[in-house]
Amino acid sequence: MHKCFYENDMGIGVLELSQHESHHLCNVMRARDGAEVIVLNGKGFYAQGTLITADRKCARIKIEKMTQFEYPSRPIILLQAVLKNNNNDYIVREATAIGVSEIIFFETQYTECRMKWKVDDKLLRWQQIAIEACKQSGNPFLPKISYFEKLESINLLPFGIKLFGGLEENSQSLRKVLHASSMGSNICMAIGPEGDFSPSEYAYLKQNDFIECRLTRNILRSETAAIYALSVLDQFINF
Repeated sequence: MHKCFYENDMGIGVLELSQHESHHLCNVMRARDGAEVIVLNGKGFYAQGTLITADRKCARIKIEKMTQFEYPSRPIILLQAVLKNNNNDYIVREATAIGVSEIIFFETQYTECRMKWKVDDKLLRWQQIAIEACKQSGNPFLPKISYFEKLESINLLPFGIKLFGGLEENSQSLRKVLHASSMGSNICMAIGPEGDFSPSEYAYLKQNDFIECRLTRNILRSETAAIYALSVLDQFINF
């Protein structure tokens, strides 16, 4: 069944897709009049309907059934150091499919790829990647994506259980930390850049009640560490 995204509120009746979504549905996916369609709006609503106008500029869908999902009781937030090449895109795509509620990108002392003037363009790109990931995975909630120039600029107070991936010898396994943690309103996982967090950033995280976790016996690439950690957290919370 075809999936598409509608950024506004939905209800029973007829809605018109944006030009971008109309093009994707009718030209790329080749949907025709009478096709069954699922529409997501990223706010927890999941609609089923029928394509009644297969127009590549303004497709129209008749919504016949609506389902509303409850927002996760314990959201997962990813604090992710900016990476080089297309690794940030990969993280947004896979983290959205897993079901993360928020992705906060930031730069560190060892960050190799600086955002500078590209911030707005990158945020728009990541938003579109997240939308596509919601459509592919069926995730009814579009994650919030933001960017900060440095770790110290992020407000860390709202986070419940605070964790970060580290490589120090005395770090505990993620499994042990989770089982020993009290129930929190949310779980935040911080992942560093290719060269790891700096000593001062290690100290800053610990001063703000983040617990260092060793994810595996081996050293993982940053993008692998992020998705691995989110998968473990999702299993811990939801299964």
